[in-house]
This record gives sequence, structure tokens and C-alpha cells, in this order.
Amino acid sequence: MKNRNRFICFLLVVLATGLMFTSCNLPRELSGTDKVSVPSSYSNIPDTLQRSQELPAWREFFTDPMLVQLIDTAIRNNLDLKIATQRIYQAQAGFNYSKRVFFPSINARGSAGTTKYGDYTVDGVGNFDTNFSPNLSDDQRIPDPVPDYFLGVETNWEIGVAGKLRNRKKASMSRLAAAQFNRHYVQTQLVAGTARLYYELLAVDSELKIIRQNLALQERALEIVDIQKQSGQINELAVKQFQVQMLQTKALEAERLQYRVGVENALNALLGRFPQTVPRSDTLVTTAQLAVVASDLPASLLQLRPDIREAELKLKANEAQLQAVRASFFPVLNISAFVALNGFNTAFFFNPASLAYTLTGSLTAPLINRNQIMNEYYMQASEKKQAFYDYQKSVISGVSEVSSYYNRMMGYQRVSELKLQEVSELKTATTIANDLFLTGYANYLEVLMVRKSVLDSEIQLTEARKEFFHAYIDFYKAMGGGWQ
Repeated sequence: MKNRNRFICFLLVVLATGLMFTSCNLPRELSGTDKVSVPSSYSNIPDTLQRSQELPAWREFFTDPMLVQLIDTAIRNNLDLKIATQRIYQAQAGFNYSKRVFFPSINARGSAGTTKYGDYTVDGVGNFDTNFSPNLSDDQRIPDPVPDYFLGVETNWEIGVAGKLRNRKKASMSRLAAAQFNRHYVQTQLVAGTARLYYELLAVDSELKIIRQNLALQERALEIVDIQKQSGQINELAVKQFQVQMLQTKALEAERLQYRVGVENALNALLGRFPQTVPRSDTLVTTAQLAVVASDLPASLLQLRPDIREAELKLKANEAQLQAVRASFFPVLNISAFVALNGFNTAFFFNPASLAYTLTGSLTAPLINRNQIMNEYYMQASEKKQAFYDYQKSVISGVSEVSSYYNRMMGYQRVSELKLQEVSELKTATTIANDLFLTGYANYLEVLMVRKSVLDSEIQLTEARKEFFHAYIDFYKAMGGGWQ
């Protein structure tokens, strides 16, 4: 008896020492508040244009009703957006689970079985000997083999004393919010992508109109030079030059036609449907098709850009997870219990005498597996640092994009203005060249050169206008527009 008491005391001392060692010998604190600072203004945008403003929702930014309808279709049907929505459901399930672990688990259990003990085992000999006890009634004699029936409720409850469960819940909550902003970011990409392809289609339509108008003029010019050839005013070489120019223009028309099919198919894919004709406006005209938006301040990107918000929330999730892993070094209190009807005789199973219960409390702390938790802790610290760098990268990228797209937008606006003047001058020059050619004061090469210049300049004007629209849409997206 003395030896047993000493052994129990020895175990208690070892356990207490282990718990003290576990609690005191903790890893170095690797947590911290990582913050990203943004500049007070954009370096390449005039200060007078940088002011706090409410960014318009995409339905207000895009004024073309056909484009608005296409974006609505894309938001309903786009598969990437549906995938992002499923990520939200997954994160929601993880958050719900993190909330439930604060409460004890309660399970109902029913079981039935039988056991045949060997004659030369402790249980077999004990049961055999017990049956000879005068203290037992006939109903309490242990049968051989021994049936075992169990019907009851059992529970288990883990109580974290160092905030492990609380930090896991914080991490899950941040992941859920990050998944929601990820969906917002996918929507901004979808809205901008749909609008870009839409204006790409309008630009191709405008180019085809220009090409076909030039073809009509070239056919008329070919008729004229053919008549002049027959009258001896010009030779066959001039006619061939006009024919070559017309063939080049027809080849350009064929190239733009096949390109339009590709753009239309790409737009339909974004809309989540098979190739079909996309309804659209008849021309690419002016900036009146987009609402006026001025530059906001860089600090507003931290709230408006969904990709930046997502990166920030992922950083918070990693910080909370790091704290949860660190809490694994502390002891954990576990409480388990059950209340049930338990017995080997079915005749007396539903009887108060068959009631059984247990209540157990245990305090556990890691001893041998501390290195495993330590490795997990340092790995989580590295992931948290990586999340901070991702957050920092998204902020730098966001500020750079606003500045780049603004200057790109203003550049193409200036290019459009100059190209419009160029087209006007060339059209005047075409009229003059035609008159001089008919009166013999200009040769056919000058007429061909002016006509080719007009076609090239009109297409370049359309391309400049398209690029302006693209830059304006990207500028709106870069400031965080498209998900509201």
C-alpha cells in the first residue's frame, strides 16, 4: 500500500512538473501588427483632381442600357463568380464549426454486443468466481458469454484556457469575410472584362463601317480610272494600282470580320453561354457612354478595393491562427461524461437499477510532441509574414494602377483629339486630290496615297477611342469600382 501511494505521488509530481515546464517554456512571440502606409497623393495625377468622393455603382457608371443588360447576365451566369460564391459557403461552414466547438458535443449512443472471455484471463476467472458470491441474486449472475447493452447520452467538452478556440473563431471569421471580398473582386474583374469586350466589339463594328465606306469610294474611283484608261488619259498601271488598293482593303475587312467573331465568342464565354449574336449599340462615339469619375485619394483604396480588403483579412486570419497555434502549448481542460442504461440482462434493462453514469475531467498539456507544435508555430508565422507581403504588394499595385490608368486614359484622350483633326485634314486633302487628278494636276499615286492615309487614320482614331474607353474602365476598376 505504501509503495502504491509513493508511486501515485511520484506521478503527480511528474505531471505537475511537466505542466509547469510546458506553460513556462513557450516559443518566442512571433506575432505583431504589420501595417502598410500609403502615400498621401498620387504622384502623376494633378492634386486638384484628387479628392474624396463616392465612387458610383457600376449601374451608374455605365450608361449604355445594352451593356448594363450584358453585365447583369454575366453576374447571373458567369462560372468564375459561381465558384467564388461556393468558396463563401465553404468559409461559412468553417466559421459555423469554429463557433460550435465552444459548446460541448452531445451524442446519443446505443449499442449491443457480447463477449466471450477466456477461462485463463482476469475477466474470465473474475466472472466465474463472482457468480459464487452469496451477495448476488440469481438475476445478477454473469452469463457466459457476457452480453452488453448500452443506451444513453454522452458528451465531451474541450475548454481552452489560453484562447486557442477563440483565435480559431477569429481566423474563421476573417476567412469568411475574405471569401466575400474575393467574390467582390471576381465581380470587378467580370464587370470590367465584359465592358472592355463590349467596347472592343463596338470598335470593330466602327472599323468595318469605315472599311466598307472606303471600299465604296474605291470602287467608284476604279470605275473612273477605267474610263480614263479607255480614253487614253492614263495607262494600265494606274488601274492595277487602284485594284491592288481595293484588294488590300477587302483583305482588311475579312481580317476584322473573323476578329469580331473571336471577340463576340469571348464575351459570350464571360456571360456563361454558348456563342451567339451579342446585342449592342451601333457605334463607338463619345465618353458620354461612361459617367464622369475623378481620382480619389490613395487611402480610400484600402476600403474600396476588394482585392486589398481580401489581402488584409487574410493577414488577420493568419495572425489569429498564429495565436491559436501558440495557445496549443498551454494545458487544455477536457470534460467528458455519459448517462445511460447499461446492463447484460434485457429483462432488467429498462430499470432504474441499470442506470449508469460517469463524469471525468482531465488537464492535458504537450510534452513529447512539443517539437511538432513548435514546427507548426514557425510555419504559421512564416505564412502570416507571407500574407503581410501579399497585402503590401496589393496596396502598392493598387496605387500604381490608378496612376497608370489615369495617365493612359488622358494620353488616349489627347491622341483621339489629334487623330480627329488628322482625319478631318485628310478628308479635305482627298477632295483636293480628286479634283486635281480629274483636271490633270495630280497623278494617281498621290490620290492613292491620300486615300490610304484616310483609311489608316480613321482606323487609328477608332483604336484610340477604344483604348480610351478601356483605360477609363480600368481606371474605374483600379479605384475599386464594379462590385457595388
